[in-house]
Amino acid sequence: MEEISIRLFEGAYALKPKADRRMMMLAGIAMLLQLSLLLYLVTFKVFATELVVVFLLSLLGPVYFFFTLWLDHRPQYRRHLTLSPTGVRYRTRFMQPEHEFDWEEVDTVKLELFKIIFVLKNEEVYEVSLEHIQNDVVLQQVKEQVQQMAQLKNLELH
Repeated sequence: MEEISIRLFEGAYALKPKADRRMMMLAGIAMLLQLSLLLYLVTFKVFATELVVVFLLSLLGPVYFFFTLWLDHRPQYRRHLTLSPTGVRYRTRFMQPEHEFDWEEVDTVKLELFKIIFVLKNEEVYEVSLEHIQNDVVLQQVKEQVQQMAQLKNLELH
């Protein structure tokens, strides 16, 4: 069985072409503003406080844009649930450590409306929230995949 990775962050399964176009346009405008302010500051050697503040504020757009690009290429830092043949890995909060356990440790899997609960044999309980999955079809597919994996591993399913 192959590894199944489920993204648990907002907008993961939504189409965002308009937002991406707007973000590219805003990043381009911010870059033009930065270059023009930098040219103005260098040419006239006028380092007024207001211009420096505007220059620094105009850096926020591209920084945010490049940060989102960085996150898109490194989804392992975001919230996720990964089901592998050997065990389960998940991250419930952004940039927090992952939780990991093997299937042999799992006693019961409970599927709720927006939550998956893993109860281990040592009575530890791990809850994985699915609230950030906004697409109902994807949410149903995730539940079916967890259910199939639990049945494959002969686990008690509620």
